[in-house]
Amino acid sequence: MRGEMARGAAWMVLFRLFDRSIGVVSTTILARLLVPADFGLVAMAMSVIAIIELATSFSFEVALIQKPDPQREHFDTAWTLNIAFSLGCAGLTAALAYPAASFYGDPRLAPVMLAIAAAWLVTGFENIGVVNFRRNMDFSSEFRFLATKRVIAFAVTIAAAVTFRSYWALVIGTATGRITGVALSYVMQSFRPRFSLACTRELFSFSGWLLANNIAGVVLTRVPHFFVGRVFGAQTLGAYTIGSEIAQLAHTELVQPINRAMFPGYARLVNEPENFRRVCVDATAAILLVVLPVSVGIAVMAAPVVRVLLGAQWSQAVPVIQILAFSGAVSAVTSNNIAAYLALGRPQLITVILLARLLLFASIAMAFARGEGVVNVALAELFAAAGSLLVSLPILFSALKLKTRDYLASLWRPLLASALMGIGLYLMFELLPDQEGLSGAILELVIGVPAGAALYLSFVAALWGMAGRPQSVEMLIARRLYAGLSDRLRRTAS
Repeated sequence: MRGEMARGAAWMVLFRLFDRSIGVVSTTILARLLVPADFGLVAMAMSVIAIIELATSFSFEVALIQKPDPQREHFDTAWTLNIAFSLGCAGLTAALAYPAASFYGDPRLAPVMLAIAAAWLVTGFENIGVVNFRRNMDFSSEFRFLATKRVIAFAVTIAAAVTFRSYWALVIGTATGRITGVALSYVMQSFRPRFSLACTRELFSFSGWLLANNIAGVVLTRVPHFFVGRVFGAQTLGAYTIGSEIAQLAHTELVQPINRAMFPGYARLVNEPENFRRVCVDATAAILLVVLPVSVGIAVMAAPVVRVLLGAQWSQAVPVIQILAFSGAVSAVTSNNIAAYLALGRPQLITVILLARLLLFASIAMAFARGEGVVNVALAELFAAAGSLLVSLPILFSALKLKTRDYLASLWRPLLASALMGIGLYLMFELLPDQEGLSGAILELVIGVPAGAALYLSFVAALWGMAGRPQSVEMLIARRLYAGLSDRLRRTAS
């Protein structure tokens, strides 16, 4: 099971990298074919649609994955409800098209929203059977499904931009992605859903909590930005927003796709408590093993990262990145706990954790951050993340009957190795002469990244050896890498 989950995580991380690469290429091309106003017009439409989508985000697919043995009626009901909600969302989007156009003072917005509403209606008919890719941990098929949809949407968007040179290229691309997903879902999955509402109450009993969690999650991401914008103004908010995105890269680009693969694996182990405990601890250790050194590296090298990616004028973002990088690492551990709660069928525990984090941030920010600068807002985010983790851990220990010492036994090595790496990098940069300008920042990264990787791997190996070379997640990852390298060398030789 651990091997299946590891392969699934690798596929999902690969898709995230693929998707990001496509996004960068798409933005680079479209920025030269369209004008900023085209992007702004579509952003206006999507800001309205995002609110509607959030209000109806019941995530019935998650409920199907969590169920140990869902019947055909569960799939049919989920499909029927998705159609009903898509119909309602499309109708509401169409109804708001002209009021939104009037509110923004741009009549072009109405036909854009009507077109997206029509595509949204089609989306509801996507074959619910594709959820079996995740249920069966067939993540290679999941990758092909998501990647094919992304590539087709990308190609159509670029072709439309070349042809029309207007915002309609973005609308056509968005609609194509949705419609392509529906078509592919029936081509790649043999399941054929039927209309049914037989299991409505049962699905809502789980998915209603997911809606509450989705809303709480969005509020959590927006409240700090709202606070910074309201208190410190647009310029500071810009630095905080971009700094937050950079600081959270390890979490968004690694942990989120990993958790997408972990959840169905956990769901399979619900009736095997001993295996569930072991895999949950191993997964937390693996996440820390990967995410924590990246977060520490981003924090230590925040200044050259900002100079290279953003320019010297964004120096205000440096302390934000340094603090929020650690907040992202803490959130990574909490998110793995959340995946475990979902698999156990206890989404209400997630609501408790999210509300605790929101209340902690609001209390700390209002008490200490208002007059002291944006750094204190970032610290409020970090303390709130740490507080929610402290709330989460006793719940996890109780739910899994997990002992604290067993949990910490696999985590101390990546924690200590990351701390030693961070100290080593800091001392190295202190000894190096100050580097000025873009070339100096690039040189610092060229030196710092491989040095940090070498230091971290050395410390992890040394600590693992000092611990008696246990059968831990380090051993599992090393074996996987060795097996993959050996297989590649054999294929190359033949």
